[in-house]
Amino acid sequence: MGLALVEVTIVVEDAFGIPIPDEDEHRIATPRALVDYLMEKLAPSPEALAHSTQRAFTTLREAIVHVLGPQHQEIVPSTTWDSLLPRSHTHADKLWREIEDRVGGPLSREHGAAAIVGHTAIQLSNRGTPALGQVVRPRTRDEIAAAVRRLIHEKLEVKEFTDDTPFAAMGLD
Repeated sequence: MGLALVEVTIVVEDAFGIPIPDEDEHRIATPRALVDYLMEKLAPSPEALAHSTQRAFTTLREAIVHVLGPQHQEIVPSTTWDSLLPRSHTHADKLWREIEDRVGGPLSREHGAAAIVGHTAIQLSNRGTPALGQVVRPRTRDEIAAAVRRLIHEKLEVKEFTDDTPFAAMGLD
């Protein structure tokens, strides 16, 4: 392993808070390979995603119960918003804003019979709202790639490179 890869490994481990075992370093020769590696390692497990959605649903249900008044057991993922919100748009909009305040931010509001609480919980889970504490929101490839580029520019002081430039060719040695 060259000095370039050691520098990259240290910077990435610090920035992303994950260890990169020696046996994995051979897979990481370019920024693109690093992004691929991070996508694999940072992806939440299916269990974590399921837990995230469940937690988002619980938070949303608590907000609905507090703002609208139904019993907990009356709110299931397939409950329609039409069955919960009043017909008056003005009053419904006010209550919707109160629900958004309780869950920590705006939500897209679907209308009609197909608009169900479960869809809103998934949206809330995907957003990773701070109201949910440790909700896992997967980072997108673009977010990870931007972070990697920023690290290479700022921490490793490499100004010009492409996603396919080998780290060894970046003058880090």
